[in-house]
Amino acid sequence: MADIRNTKAFKALATQTEAELLTRGLDVVSVAVTNVLAHNVTMVAERLGIQPRSALNYIEPSAVADQIAKATDMNTEGAHTAHGVRPVRIDDRIVHMPRWVCSRPLMALAQAIKYAANNDDSRTAQHATDLVFEIGLALGADSNHDDAALPIGLLDESADIIERVADRIETNGWSICPCGEEHGQSEADQRVPDVMRGDADLVRKIRAKADQ
Repeated sequence: MADIRNTKAFKALATQTEAELLTRGLDVVSVAVTNVLAHNVTMVAERLGIQPRSALNYIEPSAVADQIAKATDMNTEGAHTAHGVRPVRIDDRIVHMPRWVCSRPLMALAQAIKYAANNDDSRTAQHATDLVFEIGLALGADSNHDDAALPIGLLDESADIIERVADRIETNGWSICPCGEEHGQSEADQRVPDVMRGDADLVRKIRAKADQ
């Protein structure tokens, strides 16, 4: 399969699949698309008893995109392990957030990372980590101003992740320390969701300034 991935036909299918995913609002890293596409080519070739190069003719980019979209849907079992999947940012507007206010989403995202990592949701942990890094870049871009310029998509994704983790704590029993032994974490787990939702609401209020 290593040689088939380097063919023009395979690369064209991969490009078309990535384009199909973008229409579904998903930005998926190329290596993930390539791996899924290669798996489909192998399956078709084995099922029909043909060469992989011939199997390429039976692959529909839209069908592969549907497969990836379904597998990465947060309601699908195992979707929390899908890495390199981000929502497409269509709106390129910028919102200016006071630097001192940026500490709120940063702390909330750090809390989200800790909960996600401790409860085996590596996808959420990695996405939240990327957002923390992006906020940090915005804060360091021009320290001479009182405000930080943040993309609307960054604020939307941050609010969504913070709120989703709050929901997981309440509905899925996520704990800051799921060790099985009670040492005060239950009390903390009960207080955290309301605080995180307050942070998510603050982010959305600041984001709403772009619509005024």
